[in-house]
Amino acid sequence: MLCVPQASAATPPKPSSAASPKPSVAELKAALLAAIPATATGRPATNVTEPRCAAAVERAAAALEASYGARGATRDPRLGGGWRLLYSDAPEITNLAALPLGFRLGAVSQPFDVASGTFENQGRILHATGLAEASTRVVGEFARATKGSLNAAGVPNDRDDRVDVDFRRVVFQLDAVAGHPVADVRKVVRPRPDPALARPAVDVTYLDDDLRVTRGGDGALFVLARDAAPPPMLGAAEREKIYALDASAVTSGAGLTNWSKTTSGVIAGRDDAASRLR
Repeated sequence: MLCVPQASAATPPKPSSAASPKPSVAELKAALLAAIPATATGRPATNVTEPRCAAAVERAAAALEASYGARGATRDPRLGGGWRLLYSDAPEITNLAALPLGFRLGAVSQPFDVASGTFENQGRILHATGLAEASTRVVGEFARATKGSLNAAGVPNDRDDRVDVDFRRVVFQLDAVAGHPVADVRKVVRPRPDPALARPAVDVTYLDDDLRVTRGGDGALFVLARDAAPPPMLGAAEREKIYALDASAVTSGAGLTNWSKTTSGVIAGRDDAASRLR
């Protein structure tokens, strides 16, 4: 499969020689967007679904980070607002990109509220037949990481670009069947950090008005674009109701790597054919 750009972009710049000027931020951003395949459903591209494009995306992201990487991003007000995931090689995303029983991952949004220190990862789950729609919602909180702290990959926080993340709940919900809304069919998971691992954290390695590049605590890449019409986040009272629900506990690592495979009764990886919402 060819790597079709998300939007029209300039030809990626050639590597500069010692005598050549450094590529502009616009050129490097265009190269990164050109490396990410567009998808019909708006789902994020991944190294699993688009393996031929993964190396090019990683090179383009690394070039942008190296030349114009963020410093002090955790203090930048542009961090807040709605974001849409374009690409990731993180296991928590690739697990959802390979769902069983005809389900497919749709668009993934990440509203980020700097004032309250809260965020959500919202994913649409669509069935190939169109007969069912489901969704996932990760409800969490974040705070600026301590300077010099190490993440799971052993990278120190020396650029003030890291936020520590607390994944409070993961909600899997069946929304509609045959076009008819379904109420109260959901599974709530309470991620439990592994005490043997570093605290979950995310480094904001590039940030501007309309593009954000982040690295998970395990080094996983996330490329996000500003969402002009982001889905709403839960209000404070709604979050508290979710926190109060009975929830199965699942030990998570530096991210949420295996919760979709190890939790009984939720949509899991394709190696678990018996998984289902119940």
